[in-house]
Amino acid sequence: MAALGSCSKEYNALLEQLQKQTDLMQDTSSLLDPYIRIQGLDVPKLREHCREHPGAFPSEEDLQGLGRRGFLQTLNATLGHVMQRLAALEQQLPKAQDLKRSRLNTEDLEKLQMARPNVLGLRNNVYCMAQLQDISDTNESTIVGRGTSQLPVPVPASDSFQRKLEGCRFLHGYHRFMHSVGRVFSKWRKSPSRSRRHSPRRALRKEVRRTRPSRRGKRLMPKGQLPR
Repeated sequence: MAALGSCSKEYNALLEQLQKQTDLMQDTSSLLDPYIRIQGLDVPKLREHCREHPGAFPSEEDLQGLGRRGFLQTLNATLGHVMQRLAALEQQLPKAQDLKRSRLNTEDLEKLQMARPNVLGLRNNVYCMAQLQDISDTNESTIVGRGTSQLPVPVPASDSFQRKLEGCRFLHGYHRFMHSVGRVFSKWRKSPSRSRRHSPRRALRKEVRRTRPSRRGKRLMPKGQLPR
């Protein structure tokens, strides 16, 4: 991972940014719904087919079972594959002028075109959060969904309808995945950062308090008088 700009060193502020980003990206109105309308899939029978492929993305249970470092690495890797899939989907979208001729809303196209910049911004903050996590175990396990590890297989022009459905299923899984990511981050807010809880500076302050002599139980002696 690598940051595109400077990183915030405030844990709570950075976590709040991540939470807001995942809240936005799990909302189907930001991506899936516009895609369905543009591709002509906004029909109840067709919507029924817009369901995530099992195993395409890591499950919430798997994400919850990871340590913080493993979770951030898994999230970064998955978002990298999402970027590739989104780039392929963009190539399938109609042009703005074609939408106007069909009397479709060009705002939907603008929302779809913002998807990759939004994912890139999230990846940047994931990198920054990884820098704040003082975790010595660099060999934590990671999980990447089977479906996200492969680029879309080119579909013949005659199968354009099937290609639209595959894009719909992918986006459905993407939103579900971001919902699970948001739930993981919400638990981080409830429990302090491991790096802060185990920081050397905090440990040193505790040690000083323990070694400082206590005045409890000592009887004050009058001036000029020695203890017997």
